[in-house]
Amino acid sequence: MTKAKRKAVSRKGEEIDDGGDGEPEIDDGGDDEPVIEDDCGVVGDDDCDDVDDGDDEDDENDVNTSGVVEEGCEDLVQHFGEAARDDESGSDADSGDDIWDDEKIPDPMSSDSDDDDEDEEQGQRENDDPDQLLALGKTFNTPEDFKLAVLRYSLKTRYDIKLYKSQAMKIGAKCSDTDVNCGWRVYCSYEKRRHKMQIKVYVNNHTCVRSGYTKMLKRSTIAWLFSERLRKNPHITKQEMAAEIKREYNLVVSDDQCGKAKSKLMRERKASHEAHFARVWDYQAEIFQTNPHTKFEIETIPGPTIGSKARFYRCYVCFSSQRESWKQTCRPIIGLDGAFLKWDIKGHLLAAVGRDGDNRIVPIAWAVVEVENDDNWDWFIKQLSGSLDLGDGRKVSIISDKHKSLVKAVKNVLPQAEHRQCARHIMENWKKDSHDRKLQELFWKIARSYTMGEFTDNMEALARYNPYAFATLQDTNPKSWSRAFFRIGSCCNDNLNNLSESFNRIIRQARKKPLLELLEDIRRQCMVRNAKRAIIAGRLKKRFTVRAHEEIEKMIAGSQFCIRYMARDDFHEVELNNDRYCVDMNTLTCGCKKWQMIGIPCVHAASVIIAKKRKVEDYVNDYYTTRMWQETYRRGIKPVEGMKVWPRLNRLPVLPPPWRKGNPGRPSNYARKKGKNESASKSSKTKLSRALRVMTCSNCKEDGHNKQTCENPFVESQPKRPRGRPKKYQEIHKLMAFHKHKESHKQKQFQNHKESHKQKEFHNHKDFLKHRDFQKEKTELHNHKGLKDKDHKEKEDMELQSHKDLQDTDHKEKEKEFHMLKIKVQKEDGHKDKDLKDKYLKDKDLKVGDHGFDVWSQIFEMYFWHSVL
Repeated sequence: MTKAKRKAVSRKGEEIDDGGDGEPEIDDGGDDEPVIEDDCGVVGDDDCDDVDDGDDEDDENDVNTSGVVEEGCEDLVQHFGEAARDDESGSDADSGDDIWDDEKIPDPMSSDSDDDDEDEEQGQRENDDPDQLLALGKTFNTPEDFKLAVLRYSLKTRYDIKLYKSQAMKIGAKCSDTDVNCGWRVYCSYEKRRHKMQIKVYVNNHTCVRSGYTKMLKRSTIAWLFSERLRKNPHITKQEMAAEIKREYNLVVSDDQCGKAKSKLMRERKASHEAHFARVWDYQAEIFQTNPHTKFEIETIPGPTIGSKARFYRCYVCFSSQRESWKQTCRPIIGLDGAFLKWDIKGHLLAAVGRDGDNRIVPIAWAVVEVENDDNWDWFIKQLSGSLDLGDGRKVSIISDKHKSLVKAVKNVLPQAEHRQCARHIMENWKKDSHDRKLQELFWKIARSYTMGEFTDNMEALARYNPYAFATLQDTNPKSWSRAFFRIGSCCNDNLNNLSESFNRIIRQARKKPLLELLEDIRRQCMVRNAKRAIIAGRLKKRFTVRAHEEIEKMIAGSQFCIRYMARDDFHEVELNNDRYCVDMNTLTCGCKKWQMIGIPCVHAASVIIAKKRKVEDYVNDYYTTRMWQETYRRGIKPVEGMKVWPRLNRLPVLPPPWRKGNPGRPSNYARKKGKNESASKSSKTKLSRALRVMTCSNCKEDGHNKQTCENPFVESQPKRPRGRPKKYQEIHKLMAFHKHKESHKQKQFQNHKESHKQKEFHNHKDFLKHRDFQKEKTELHNHKGLKDKDHKEKEDMELQSHKDLQDTDHKEKEKEFHMLKIKVQKEDGHKDKDLKDKYLKDKDLKVGDHGFDVWSQIFEMYFWHSVL
């Protein structure tokens, strides 16, 4: 297996070893970052680079993008000797190889692919050293690369070089000095065995004097030299361009030359963008014609008036072959991510990537938008959901970074989907600038915990090691990136977004191109990739894919260390490394959760299956079979014709998006708000920035806060080292001083504690006395009040009783007198004279109510006299 076969690529472009161990290896030695691996790690497409179905026909048209001028030459033998004579290997004609002969396809597992890897690494290490730019036997991918190497050589050495061209694949260069007939020359032609341009003649011997200038440095060459710099910073002036050429190459060019080069470059770019956006409707029609049922949506902003040109807003592309392959053969997991477009108009590319049975990327859909915001992500995920029939997302898992707009869009459009966060991004944001390897090891143990027991144990270990790191990790929502909380059914335990990172790396060159070239480059790469993958999958003779086969073999090898205990009803208890898990062969589950999460039996299940005389591969999910892998690439994207033969719809051209020149309006006069660890100015030459510095509290001597916000008790500082020369037996003196300081500190603490205890006892006794006096006074007052109320009540009762007795006595006397009067009146013989009664009553002064008679007595008396009279 080649190196490229075992490599996955992260966002930053670093290569991550993803060999068949399944779990990440963390090297304990050195200061390098830990190498992260994963048993579901995404494998790159480097093994497809050598896959071909025949020799390609060489292009007859030579496109000179660098602006290097070459002189036509009919006979290169005259200048470069017999090596430039026509031969079979240098012919531009077809080689005659049968393009349908699959037996001639280079095996991606063979060592032939190492040559390309070495050439690529050599090109990456190449610098501007003249001895490395040109060398006998050196190869170039295209004739244009050779011309650029000659140009760099001329600029670096300041020799005047002239190019000669006989055919598209035959190019030579000589020193243009004719005074001494300088013998320096180089010749490059096509080498069929290597399928590249190769230097076959190189005489590196200058007999002339450096001219200090080169005729190759023309306006077009200057434009090529500054094309990338002007793309990144269009505000470079022509004076700065001339000064940069003088500094870098020690060559003098005029400001006017640089100004014309810049104008030429900007004019070409603007015309290129306008031409591309003007044909966007025609390109859509061509896609619909060559790839039916493809979803290609283009949204524009209407012009200010009716009939005016609309302006491009965004577009979405999802080919039917990619859509059907994912829906029928790929696991239900999708990686979402966005990447910057590096053209002049800026913009973003949003992409959705799937995963095949060999853990390789399957591009599903992509979109070009102006910026990553809530509206564009919401629109893209709605389009994706409609293409893949995701519904509410209950049967799919999404993995991405923590972009706020992306997270919000997934929650709105796919509310029931499982949304995983990339653990690598979580760790980078969590540890920030910390290089504590122990923290990273604990983090990856937490991220790769399959059960809640493992998760809890690892979190407790982190809390014991660094409580502050444990507290901050709780804020990252571990449920979104730890395997212990992942949903069962996706047959994928991945918590890294390497799917999208690999896709962004593959299209990194396409992102520099205008719109139609960008879309065509992505489509072409997917088309070629599907074809090569179909060939590789068709040649595989194993039952499962390469990665799945390695994982199965690893599980079988690990099962020999398991101890199995049988139980009833096809249950088994398996012990490994002092951990025991239950394996249920009825439901095909294991207590460690790895089997049901990835679809491949774990070591516990493998030990049970082997003990039952069965085959482990019979219990592997169909997603990992070679048949399913071949079905993934059975369909393919159809080729698309060139722009010249696209259908003409005669629709109004679309204008490119406006060039973004920064924030509109008057610039703010106020500096932005600085962070809590940021200094007042980053450009200060006398004061170091506070960014990434750790704050130490002067009160409790702990990190992470200051004295103003500290809630901890005061901690005594260590005594400062005494000034002057260290004394003899300094260690003994230090030890004695430390013990003395410790004893004094203990005595001081004891005295403080004693004084505080005395004060506390005094205040408690004082409070007790106050409370006792208060209770005594309260009791006396209550008793006095009760006695007073009792005496008053008895006095009132006695007065009332005496008054009542007096009334009763008077009443009895009146009744007796009245009774005697009544008898006396009855004895009289009918003397009923009213006057006698009135006189008698007047003499006796008897009136109703004068002597306390009640109302009923008065009524009785009146009735009696009325009846008598």
